[in-house]
Order: sequence, then C-alpha cells, then structure tokens
Amino acid sequence: MTKNKNAPTSAATLTGAVENGTASRTAHAFTHDDTTSSAGGQLFRIADLLSHGADSGITLRHLEKLADLPGREVRRQIERERRAGALIISDNRHGYFLTDDPAEAQRFARSMQQRAREILRTARAIERAAPKEV
Repeated sequence: MTKNKNAPTSAATLTGAVENGTASRTAHAFTHDDTTSSAGGQLFRIADLLSHGADSGITLRHLEKLADLPGREVRRQIERERRAGALIISDNRHGYFLTDDPAEAQRFARSMQQRAREILRTARAIERAAPKEV
C-alpha cells in the first residue's frame, strides 16, 4: 500500500514535517504574513497540510485538529493563503484541497463570485427593509 507523502495524517506528523522541513510546499512564494503558528508556536501554512485533488480533501474539523487552531483562524489563514496565490479550493463534500487544474480553479472562482452576488443581494434586501434612520 502506497502512502500519500503530501497528506499528514496527524498533528504529530505535521509537527515532525515542520521541524525537519519536509512539509509539502506549494509552487508559490509565501511571506511570513502568509503563515500561521500552532499552539506550540511553530510556523506553517495550511496549504502544507493539504494534498491535491478532491479525493484528498480535509474537512475543517480535521484541519482544526491538525493545525491546533480554532476553525475561525483556520478559515482566516486559508483566505490569506488564497490571496497570496495558493490554489486552495473547497467543496461541501470533500473539504479543502489543492488543485493545479485551471478548469477546477476557475469553477471554484465562479462559485465564489456567485456566492458574493447572493450575499450582496441579501444585504441590499435587508437595507431596503430596515427602518430608515432619522
């Protein structure tokens, strides 16, 4: 049986990978601002915890355990890494994963744009329905 070397399976695996520098790296140049630190103070990127492909997806709950961080901080870090160029995508079925497929990345981007339009539509409806300030 072949084990996926890019998919740490426990916090201990992550800690060892970060300590010895073998955690997987994406092809993007990241800065210190694109990293986060675990409760143990070690710097790493969420992308280092992920593998390529939906079948290798990791749920937010599992990422929380691997990173030893609350879900909100994991999501913030994912957003920082995405803005720095990491192709971290997600879906409701598989969780978070990396892609190098341009079509898959574009589908995800379109999905996020659609979500943004729906959020804006709802915000505008709330503004119209709210009592006017005097």
